[in-house]
This record gives sequence, C-alpha cells and structure tokens, in this order.
Amino acid sequence: MTAIEMNTSTVRKFKKSIEPGGFYSVEFAVDKPHPLYQFKIWRSESSPMFVVVKENSAVLPKLKAGSVLNMTYYSSDTQCPKKQIETRIGHINSEREGRFEGHCTIALVPVNNATLQN
Repeated sequence: MTAIEMNTSTVRKFKKSIEPGGFYSVEFAVDKPHPLYQFKIWRSESSPMFVVVKENSAVLPKLKAGSVLNMTYYSSDTQCPKKQIETRIGHINSEREGRFEGHCTIALVPVNNATLQN
C-alpha cells in the first residue's frame, strides 16, 4: 500500500468515525475542569445518540435539557483522533422498566450538524 493510499484510507476512516454512528464514547466536564465524565454512546431508532446514566449518579442533577456543553467524542476506530463538539443535552428520560431500568437516558444533539460532516 502506498503512502497516498494509506492517507486516503485514514481520511475515509476519520470521516466515517465522525458520523453520528461512528462514535463510541463521549467525555465532558460539567464543573470545569474536573471531574471528567465518560459514557458509552448508545443509539436507537428514536434517538441517534444518547448516553445512559444511573439515577443516583452525581452528574445527573447537573445536566439540564437544553444546556450546551463542549464534549469530546471518541471514535470506535482507534486511528481516528478525538473530536470536540458543542453538544446540547436533549431529552432526559427516567427508565422504569426494560434494559435501562434504574437509569436515565440522555439524548445528545450536536449544536451544528455540519461539525459532524466535515
């Protein structure tokens, strides 16, 4: 494989990783600079990106629907760099039954969707 082919492959992987489906986890601080909170990103038909937080987590009372945080997104491809994206907290739902019982699901909505497409 030539250097150009390797570079093209890396660029293609990076572009795929920054699509909403390409992220694996997100990290953010509510009270700068610490503590840092890191969560796995989940997806469903009704919510393209959300995190799952225990109902008794210390971070939960600090998160308000509509607030905007600078979040660091990590790709599922380890060769792609992390990406900082301004993200709005969407709906916060308390789950009383099912897979996430005892947790809250928190939707993540990038402020500028173009950021995900670059």
